[in-house]
Amino acid sequence: MANAQVLRNAVVQIQTALAAAKTITAISKVTEAVITGTHDYSIGDYILIEAVVGMTQINNRVVRVKSVSTTVSFVAEGLDSTGYTTYVSGGTAKKITFGASFDNITNIDLPDASPDEVDATAINDDERQIVFGHAAAQKGSFSVIADPLSTAVVEVQTAQAANTRRAILISLASGYKAIMNAYVAGGKGFSGGVGAAGTGQIALTLRNAPQWFSS
Repeated sequence: MANAQVLRNAVVQIQTALAAAKTITAISKVTEAVITGTHDYSIGDYILIEAVVGMTQINNRVVRVKSVSTTVSFVAEGLDSTGYTTYVSGGTAKKITFGASFDNITNIDLPDASPDEVDATAINDDERQIVFGHAAAQKGSFSVIADPLSTAVVEVQTAQAANTRRAILISLASGYKAIMNAYVAGGKGFSGGVGAAGTGQIALTLRNAPQWFSS
């Protein structure tokens, strides 16, 4: 039987602050990437990776600390970097603070992104040859009970005005968690009728597909 994820007692948090940057000096290409650089992180911390040269696939990705080697390096839980390009230099790591929670979400929509389909048919083919191209940007949304002055919505508006991403952490009652880094917009629109709760939308454009954890 499938492990059904019932949306009850779920918590959705948004990034409100980033700690001072720690300098990255190496990232390994293994099934769970080891990120090297002096740090003060603890197991379970969420970290934003930026400005890496070479292994650019990891840029603007949020990772979770699985384990630490004193203050020298940490393991990014579940992040398989074997197919990434080789690390060259640079990069920063910043610990994320999730200081605001949405208490007005009524629906979460995070459909899978579909890659572009490229026509690779040659004149000697007798049927169309289609291959996948670039993956489309994954988009999603939260349907909300309108509360344009809530702390979380104000953070959305701040990010939208600055054209910057925010990390989003979804925690389900089952223990499952999803982490993502996304451009966010909306939350101040209002739709409603007589005697009905006003509703709105928050739009998400994700940097990468959400990463899921079982606990």
